[in-house]
Amino acid sequence: MGSDEDPAARLRMEWDVDAEETPQEPQAAAIEKRLKDQAIRFRKGLIRCNFGSDGGEQQDDPETVADIEGIIDLTTEVPATHQRCESHNARNPPIPSEVLLDHYIFGNSKLQPGLTVQIKTLQGDQLYKASFLYIKHIIDTPDGIKLRGIPLTRMRYLRGLVPRFRNEVAMIRHVDNDDKRPEEIQGAMDVPIADVIRTRNCHFTNADFPQFRTVIGVYSSIAKLEQKGVLMCRWKCTFIYRDSATRIAHMNKTRKNAAPFEFSIEHVTAKEASRKRFIVSESGRFNAWRGGKVRGGEYDSQNEDSPFKSPVVKVDGKEDSEQVMIAKKPGQRYTFGDIFCGAGGASLGAQKAGFRVKVACDHHAGACLTYEGAFPEADLHMIDIYDFIVKIAKDIRVDVLHLSPPCQYWSPAHTVEGVNDEANVAALFSCHELIKRLKPRLFTLEQTFGLLHPRFEWYFNALIHGFTANNYSVRWKIVDLVNWGCPATRRRLLIIGSCPGEELPTFPKATHAAPDVKKRGRKPHVTVKKMLARIPRNASQYDDMHQPHAMVRKYLERWDPDVTLTRCITTNGGVGNYHPNGRRDFTLREYATLQTFPVDYPFKNPDRKKQVGNAFPPMAVKVLYTHLRKWLEKKDRVYAIENEPVDLDDPDVELLDLEDDFVDEGTTGSDDEDCKYMGSQQLSSSSRSTGASQEDMDLDASDGDYILVPCIDMNQRRRLRPAVELPQDSYMDLTVDDD
Repeated sequence: MGSDEDPAARLRMEWDVDAEETPQEPQAAAIEKRLKDQAIRFRKGLIRCNFGSDGGEQQDDPETVADIEGIIDLTTEVPATHQRCESHNARNPPIPSEVLLDHYIFGNSKLQPGLTVQIKTLQGDQLYKASFLYIKHIIDTPDGIKLRGIPLTRMRYLRGLVPRFRNEVAMIRHVDNDDKRPEEIQGAMDVPIADVIRTRNCHFTNADFPQFRTVIGVYSSIAKLEQKGVLMCRWKCTFIYRDSATRIAHMNKTRKNAAPFEFSIEHVTAKEASRKRFIVSESGRFNAWRGGKVRGGEYDSQNEDSPFKSPVVKVDGKEDSEQVMIAKKPGQRYTFGDIFCGAGGASLGAQKAGFRVKVACDHHAGACLTYEGAFPEADLHMIDIYDFIVKIAKDIRVDVLHLSPPCQYWSPAHTVEGVNDEANVAALFSCHELIKRLKPRLFTLEQTFGLLHPRFEWYFNALIHGFTANNYSVRWKIVDLVNWGCPATRRRLLIIGSCPGEELPTFPKATHAAPDVKKRGRKPHVTVKKMLARIPRNASQYDDMHQPHAMVRKYLERWDPDVTLTRCITTNGGVGNYHPNGRRDFTLREYATLQTFPVDYPFKNPDRKKQVGNAFPPMAVKVLYTHLRKWLEKKDRVYAIENEPVDLDDPDVELLDLEDDFVDEGTTGSDDEDCKYMGSQQLSSSSRSTGASQEDMDLDASDGDYILVPCIDMNQRRRLRPAVELPQDSYMDLTVDDD
């Protein structure tokens, strides 16, 4: 270019190129380019998301767990707030009035609470190169003047979790779960006055980008814009730790596996805006995004045939702090969409939590046959996700959307490229497109926790980026579903998102705990014994998924079923999972029951075992979605006039006097004569339980003597020689498969 080039044209071109800053890391740039290229190809129909060979849930690999523990705390039991760690003094204690200053003269500037200063970059990976401080207090200490405030960092340093718009910053807050004080108090940091470089003009707003952004052309160059331009803060990033000891160890890198257990990226609210002129209506943001809402849920059974299928657009919504409580109509429900629905585990849990299943999509023929039989009221689409997005999703609205994209690619065990890798990566983009079209108030996403493996960081960050780019607030953590009522260990990455103008819900508290953990209000973990006892004694007479006597006999250690499974159930059943009597594997019905499906859930061929292994356990979903329904009711200020229904499929509901509903007349007690269940463990018909094929759970003398062990684990693959001698060539047939 010549030296006489128009400076204004050069600046406009420079601005256009860098309207969104480029990634700092080459790997992030490559992945973002891949996703952007896929977006174009996706719209042109060049990528088809058929995931027929998806491998489903993966077993926990020790090396994988070790890697992820450095990123997120996998400990399942989080201490209650009253169990605060006493080994560290509470940070940011109340400031005595005699040392609290209302202002401080710094050069030619007057520092006071509410202003922002540029500081020396805070060191430490967990502070994301924060170089600004929003002043909350000025303190006169023996060591000199200190500023206490919230650190801010440029968006470019958040590793792609949010769009990297220039002169946009975000709050960084590290908080402790056992500290009940507000997050803005916990998350504050003390910075010595010597580290202050200059004052900066920074505003906090709940408006969506680009509203209130610095006007183009005010500064002659990008460099001057960054040095002197107005900063805008729209986001707050929060890292939640079990306790202060874990936080300190993580920040200082003094203890391996010390990490947060939960994360959130939330949009600044109207109450947090720095000035009145930077406040916009939250309901206005909400209505502009999705066209309003129906308090109490968009499904109205009395107007089910109404031609109006979506709420009326109300862009100029105004806040109504005195909104009057109203009653939900009889049969009124929040609507639910289930994408990558599989056999319907998520839909069943949401339905039990009080949602109306409205729409679902999956490509798998067997899963769709199962789903159709279980949810005839739902608008099911057995279709490629691309076709669903382009042809169908644009005309649908749901209150809450659930996403379970395929997870095979994100397994750390996945080290060789497969035929579906491109489609699996495209599933990230499809999640973003789905929320743009269905515009849910809330969404949930369930994935393998392997997505948090370090080598997938940029893919995960790109996933979160797609939500925050649409101004959705998001929260994520790894949950062991055994603490939400599942009888088997199943650690899953869960994400909750809320649309613009909608407050971000918390995660529900654990509902169950180990017997040796004293937790007020929690039930004991659901055991294998308790779940299997729900299967009717005569189920093999009519259920082709429960044919224990037709299964291949094995000779393995038997184990006490009065515990939870220590290994998750997968599409292949799961390594190390077999029946407590040691003579066989679990039946398909037993696998489904251990996944918390009802004992009569209508699974259809083909690939029923895969459907079971891929499922999001309904009882865990029920816990999550009951919490979300109550959250929405609270925010909508509505109350239900209908009583909560009794869930007879809940393992914690005693099925007294219901035996005749499951067992044919005259069969009760027919198998009790030789009941010698697991040594001292015994199920008696006098308990009035539905019973679980006890004749197949017992061992008789012809099976030999077996060792009773507490529970199975990943190493339990060896076979034991029974006391009764068998032909030498028969032992090969009794070896447990590694698969």
